[in-house]
Amino acid sequence: MPKQLPVKNFKNSHPIDISQLLEEFLLVRQADGLAPRTLEDYRWHVGMFIRFTSTNTPATYDTIRRVLLQYLSQPSSPRYRNIKLQYLRAFFNWCVREGYLPANPTEGIKKAKEDISNVRHVPLEALKKLLDQPDKKTYAGLRDYCLMLVQVDTGARPSELLQLKPSDLNLDAREIYIRSNVAKTRIGRTLVLSPFTAQALMRFLKIRPQWWNGDIPLFASENGKEMSAQRWSRIVKCYCEKAGVKVTPYGLRHSFAIEFLKAGGDPFSLQRLLGHTDLTMTRRYIRLSQDDIKEAHEKASPVQKLQSMGKRAPRRF
Repeated sequence: MPKQLPVKNFKNSHPIDISQLLEEFLLVRQADGLAPRTLEDYRWHVGMFIRFTSTNTPATYDTIRRVLLQYLSQPSSPRYRNIKLQYLRAFFNWCVREGYLPANPTEGIKKAKEDISNVRHVPLEALKKLLDQPDKKTYAGLRDYCLMLVQVDTGARPSELLQLKPSDLNLDAREIYIRSNVAKTRIGRTLVLSPFTAQALMRFLKIRPQWWNGDIPLFASENGKEMSAQRWSRIVKCYCEKAGVKVTPYGLRHSFAIEFLKAGGDPFSLQRLLGHTDLTMTRRYIRLSQDDIKEAHEKASPVQKLQSMGKRAPRRF
């Protein structure tokens, strides 16, 4: 059972209107500088819970707790359940701090154990086929090629790269800067580019319309507008169908992480490169890379070879 906090000093001990509090919460977080995409995610996930309650009447802590347990007991993947719990926990934490609730209804509810099978490690051969698909003689083709190349080279989130400005790119230093207002965690970071990727970006900048100003995103659509993550996902899907491979924009990020660890990169550096606030998310990639290492060890171990050499064919009499 969740720990009950003393009710004194709360704004009220009456039932609360979650819908009204959600609007106040969003205004506060907007004033804190939270990214528009994150605000939309809060509105979606808390809104889904409100709709699940099937009533617009004010609710008490006990009612919210009971409905919350029912809501989180619905069949869903462990990852999606954890995402719902994460957003609701943050919202109700704010309700407690503001004195609207005596305790957080999510307190004591543990995260589900996630299956890391949703982290797809795309073989390098498949990535090569994918990168061969865009027509590099056109603006859109070279843009798509460079965008995929940067994802594989840096592991940046698709949403972060789609909001890059030309000023965020430093080809002389071979760096891309993810601004804090673009980063999902609201913490800026600098990512290093390989010489090959820097050369491809240099070619792309030469065919990018010179009359576009610095406010137009680096990887803009043909009409100079920011591409949405959904559109980019559809574009990658079309290339995948042509190449006969299965890759998602986030799959490119996963592949960077796995290849980084397989090449000897340390988890703490990977955490900073991926923009994770802690090692919780990074551990998924560590586990996958360890599985690859075990498989490679079983194939290459000298002991395994010695054992097979020691096996002799039975004598025939």
